[in-house]
Amino acid sequence: MTTTASKSVQSAVVEGSVRSKDDTPIGFFRVGSGPALVFVHGSISDHRDWKKVARILSSRFTCILMDRRGRGHSRNITAAYSIQNEYEDVAAVVVSAGPDVCLVSHSFGGVCALGAAMLSPVRRLVVYEPPYPIGRPIAGANLIPFKQALAAGDLDLALTIGMERFVCLPPAVVAATRPSKAWPHMRGLVTSWTRELEAMDALGSDLSAFRQLLTPTLLLRGSDSQKYPFQAAVRELQQTLPHVVVSTLHGQSHMAMRLAPQLVADRIAQFVSE
Repeated sequence: MTTTASKSVQSAVVEGSVRSKDDTPIGFFRVGSGPALVFVHGSISDHRDWKKVARILSSRFTCILMDRRGRGHSRNITAAYSIQNEYEDVAAVVVSAGPDVCLVSHSFGGVCALGAAMLSPVRRLVVYEPPYPIGRPIAGANLIPFKQALAAGDLDLALTIGMERFVCLPPAVVAATRPSKAWPHMRGLVTSWTRELEAMDALGSDLSAFRQLLTPTLLLRGSDSQKYPFQAAVRELQQTLPHVVVSTLHGQSHMAMRLAPQLVADRIAQFVSE
């Protein structure tokens, strides 16, 4: 593992990296002190999704916010891609964090974290709405117009298709998001979504392998989150994981770590401190 002092005005923030199994460098930012928490972000995002929560928790925990491959400081990637690579990336950061580390994840990052926990043990696992294709694909036939929009260079259309048809947000909500600061950031990452969607659909709905995962796990779900894919996946994991607790974030949907960071931080701190 290599680390360098960050140029951020927050002198306590340290930038680092580890090498994954295929030698891809996986970057992260570390802040705080105490027991280690590794944070994994979802699709069309990066480590910044967890910054608000980490800022709250950093007085009690060492928060390690990784960039998944293809994001931020983890951009030097091979042409080949598989979800196994993602599992191994998270596992590499977990191992570098030392013993008794806990793993916190969101959306597609939750899929990666669950796979990583099967490779490298963690003390506790927090998973916030991983989008497994329970009963039907996440993308399916909608991947065709999505790819066509990307090929035409229309990133706004591709992102709109993804938000409406993959994340299942109402068109009015997507339209309201377009003027936000988040939209150009997501648009800049939307080209990397294709391989993740293909990987998720290839996983299928059989989660029985996770019956072997003995790690105490907290499943977070928003009370207002879409029934598919998020609520459906949480229900399936609740019935599959041997040691699992489900906690509902009332009044929240899929992005509570950004919109209600104190609420999310409190749930995480309570669970990993037990």
